[in-house]
Amino acid sequence: MIELSPAARAAFDAALATRGPRKGMLLARAPASRTLAYAAWNGAMVSANPYKASIAGMIFMSAEQHGIRAEVTAWVDAQPKRARMALDRDRANLERLGAW
Repeated sequence: MIELSPAARAAFDAALATRGPRKGMLLARAPASRTLAYAAWNGAMVSANPYKASIAGMIFMSAEQHGIRAEVTAWVDAQPKRARMALDRDRANLERLGAW
């Protein structure tokens, strides 16, 4: 099982909703682009719902952000399909409808 580094874990946690009905899911919108949370959000979104990931945002990331994004993507890819589905509300709805 892949473990996240402390920096990647903190960035991933910052990319998750902490209150309301979407608690534990990725934020509906990406965090500010200069943060590590942005890199973690894009990294997780590549696996959860690639249609929402920002290719341009990934191109202009700093080296540190690229590392966080790659680490989070690998970690999310290693999770069961059900866990990846639970990260994004739109993905979960499409799975339920059988359209994914």
